Amino acid sequence: MGKKAAGFRELTSSGEQCIETLSRLALRVEHSVVSPEWIFIDAVTAVEVHVDRTIDTLVSTSGVSDSRFGRALLTKLGDDMNRSWPARYEWLSGGFGFNIRGQTFEQNFDVVIECRNAIVHGSGSLTSRQQSNFARFTELRRRLASVLKVDVHGVNLALSAESAKRSITVSRDFIYGFDLSVGDLKP
Repeated sequence: MGKKAAGFRELTSSGEQCIETLSRLALRVEHSVVSPEWIFIDAVTAVEVHVDRTIDTLVSTSGVSDSRFGRALLTKLGDDMNRSWPARYEWLSGGFGFNIRGQTFEQNFDVVIECRNAIVHGSGSLTSRQQSNFARFTELRRRLASVLKVDVHGVNLALSAESAKRSITVSRDFIYGFDLSVGDLKP
């Protein structure tokens, strides 16, 4: 996860890899090579891989695996640390004192995740889970429009190249915010 300068901001090497992936996705949008839906899926996946690599690095440098008990604990936990975004945030906060919940870059990226979930789990429509609470449903529709320029017709999403571009920008902002926060962390 080593440090490397990126302009006035520092990114981890994993963060830089993620930014490179997102840059390639941006080119695919510019050349209309792939649908906006795939851009959302690929952007969230790239960020997910980066966050998981970061968690793995934090665990390996924490010394927890230096003891028999620590190794047994990690084996028992298995993939719990990266089974979902809430689990990732919980482990980062509880295990390493690293809390990004509520920061603008995290809140905006959560909208990208929600859109990706609607694409993957709702076939392009908001899922029953996303619709189950009216206040949350209404807020999600508002945030999809304001953050990502996604048109929502009833529960159906209408994505555009502009939506895809915004998903990449929001994902980049997350990586910068995440890596800057991780840079201050001493496992």
